[in-house]
Amino acid sequence: MNKKQYISRRTGKRVLVITECAILPDNAAAVCYQEMDESQSVYVLTKDMFEATFMSYDSEGALADMVKQEPVCEKSASEEQRMEEVQEEKTSLDRLLLFLDADTYREKMQILEEMKEALNDHLLNNMAVSLDLSIEDGMDGYALIMSELKIRSRYEGKRGERL
Repeated sequence: MNKKQYISRRTGKRVLVITECAILPDNAAAVCYQEMDESQSVYVLTKDMFEATFMSYDSEGALADMVKQEPVCEKSASEEQRMEEVQEEKTSLDRLLLFLDADTYREKMQILEEMKEALNDHLLNNMAVSLDLSIEDGMDGYALIMSELKIRSRYEGKRGERL
């Protein structure tokens, strides 16, 4: 399976298998692959799920035929739910990176407000650490971070709007 190109049965996207690996702690067989589009994202799926989702192709002609085909297998509800959770987690991490890279405290406040519904303890702790804050048990992390950002934007914002 190594270094072969595959195509998604559902979307028609091409991927390149990087390596086969195992998922700990139970050593489940898995495949690490990279999307061959502008994102170049890298993912890991169990081998069974990968084989159900992607199929190999050997020429550009075969590629066009495969894109036209209907999905070979239907995903179960739990697989679809897991894929949605992975996508939501990826989106949350992308937003976290935007928060960390924001140039001003006002930008950070806007990003924090936009992702309020998707925040969890892990994201809040990472944001707090980036601001040298500590969220104690039982504290409202969102309120603490937002309050700190408001204070900092008020007093440090006059120095060129930079952090």
